[in-house]
Amino acid sequence: MLEDVARSVEAAAGCWRAVPIRDRLKVLRRAGATLRKNREALLDCLRADGLSTALAEYYGAWILRQGEADLLEHTATELLRSTPSSSEVLVRRPDGVVALITPGNSPTINSAPLFSMLLAGNGVIMRAPGHDGGVRLIASECIGTALEDAGYSAKLVQVVTGRSRPLLEAIYSSDVVDTIVFFGNAIAGQSVAERGHAVGKKVVLELEGSDCMVVWSDADLEGALDSAIRGFDFSTQPCPIPKHFLVHPAIASDFVRGLCQRASALQTVEADPERGSLVPLFRPEKFDLLLAEARRRGEIATGGHRVDASGQPSETGSYGAPTVVMLDHHLAGHDTGHDDLLESPLFCEEINVPILPVVSYAGDDAAILDAMLRTINGIPFGLRTSLWTRDDAVATTFVRAAKDVGLIMINRDHAHHPSYLSPWGGPKRSGGPHGESHLFWQKTSHLQGVVASPAIVRAALLGAGDKVELEIVDEVAWLTLNRPERHNAVDRGLAEELSEAVDQLVVDAAQIRALVLRGAGPSFCSGADLKMLRHLDAKAARRFMQDVTWTLRQLERLPVPSLALVRGFCVGGGFEFALHCDAILASESAEFGLPEVRHGLTTTAGAVGRLARAVGKHRATEWLLSGERFDAATAHAAGLLTAVVPDDELDAAATRWSARARALPRAGVTATKRLLAGLGHPDTWLPELEAFAALKTDLDGEST
Repeated sequence: MLEDVARSVEAAAGCWRAVPIRDRLKVLRRAGATLRKNREALLDCLRADGLSTALAEYYGAWILRQGEADLLEHTATELLRSTPSSSEVLVRRPDGVVALITPGNSPTINSAPLFSMLLAGNGVIMRAPGHDGGVRLIASECIGTALEDAGYSAKLVQVVTGRSRPLLEAIYSSDVVDTIVFFGNAIAGQSVAERGHAVGKKVVLELEGSDCMVVWSDADLEGALDSAIRGFDFSTQPCPIPKHFLVHPAIASDFVRGLCQRASALQTVEADPERGSLVPLFRPEKFDLLLAEARRRGEIATGGHRVDASGQPSETGSYGAPTVVMLDHHLAGHDTGHDDLLESPLFCEEINVPILPVVSYAGDDAAILDAMLRTINGIPFGLRTSLWTRDDAVATTFVRAAKDVGLIMINRDHAHHPSYLSPWGGPKRSGGPHGESHLFWQKTSHLQGVVASPAIVRAALLGAGDKVELEIVDEVAWLTLNRPERHNAVDRGLAEELSEAVDQLVVDAAQIRALVLRGAGPSFCSGADLKMLRHLDAKAARRFMQDVTWTLRQLERLPVPSLALVRGFCVGGGFEFALHCDAILASESAEFGLPEVRHGLTTTAGAVGRLARAVGKHRATEWLLSGERFDAATAHAAGLLTAVVPDDELDAAATRWSARARALPRAGVTATKRLLAGLGHPDTWLPELEAFAALKTDLDGEST
């Protein structure tokens, strides 16, 4: 049975891996959009897995994140990376057929890697329990439908049922499956690694996580407690939540008091289906064993018993009361240099029942930090760790020395799911032998170097994008910004495709006589995508703006007349696009503006100097300092536009303009453009860029 499924996946994958990366990206963006439309159905599936509405919303948001356009587009850029040599490129090639084996207690959550595995070019066989709905929703209804709508086979990703062990046996003997991705415990993972490697398969392990959160003496106590209480989510079954707390003695009593207050208020899922965080114990016997160890090692500060569905104490209850156990590190062998704390089941086994140890340390600050770091590096998991402190020196030491974890967070929720970094994997047990942080598109692909011209590599592997369209008709280049759903806001994908298109126009300049820049849909361009910009720090935002400005300068220097064809919004960076063209033709309903000042930012492509030269300092000052929008009639009266026409005549006017431009002798146009360029204008792009970067730094500081 598995072999039949595997061969159908292999056949679909053979076609899929030949599909250009950007075409794969389009399909998965569509699948992600479909999943977002089915958010309520996804939450229902998570609730069916035993989560309350609050937990379902949290984990559902993380699943939805895996299908968001900006993350997928970032991954696509990682699949093909440039080097300092323009003719040398690093690419990731798909492994082929990947078997994704998830645990029975959380199949929906662990289906999230599907997006990046498929984007890399793989086909996927995914194991799910027979009763599951979440995996099928994502794999079949969202991804499968998007594949079929785009003309590809939905058999590229298939769900199989059955127990993991018999399924793995069939996978070991299959000559079709190339890579095994296994979610589970360390003992089972070790067996999968050994058996998989023995038959020549790549094995990617996502195993146990039971890591530390550190609370320093100067920590934001409320923030640390909000993060700490997440340790009881799903009765402590998820790997990424905090499982141990290493606490500075100066803040230990306040931390324990606050944690106990919060823990005592938690409810079971059955008692509170909306907010309850406790689910039935997956292994009740482990709760009892670790509870006995907690009593032997330390003091139970709260909890320490089983409860029934209503939250009342019960010796045979299927829930565990949230339990906090206090331990003193110096009683655990610190004075002898032997940390026998790490030999306790509370530390050397995965905590997946609601018992959380709080360890208090003794000594001066240097000795405490050293002991905490030895504990962190000694715990045998390595998924993630977090630190709460206001002391940069402590944080610096921590980041330098906490080497055996996949993810480090400073003053962030321990259970935080990063926007672009991986929440999976790490050294030691979390990732298995030679484990590290797992980006699944990377783990299910392999590296290849290509020495060729950029145009060949892009054509072979990237394919055509869908955010910028370039069409040359009768020697006129029609360059269209194509994000109509965002009023053609410029994100990194659009900026990259625009750069490629302009580069192509530079190469083909002798074959064109005019250029028309326009926007798809109701608007010309609404400027930089603020959602994207929020993810960038000041340095990355500055680089983004600098790259876009370079593209505009290349466009401006083309030896042919250029026209900005404006309808709808032409604001922010979109206005700067228009200012780089030789002519601006607008519809009567068009709206212009430079609203950067209202966002606490500045223009970046030289709009200050260009606008002042075009309409005069006083009018430019009014528009720049108010950030207000103004209509096409106002812009035309100020001398900014070539013409204003009725909305329904804009395209016809552009056709007439391009016909006149196409009829002009090339030599005269080129010479005249060179003379006009010599007149120049105050070029303020560099000081604008520096001011923008400084303001972005301040904004980032305010938001942290």
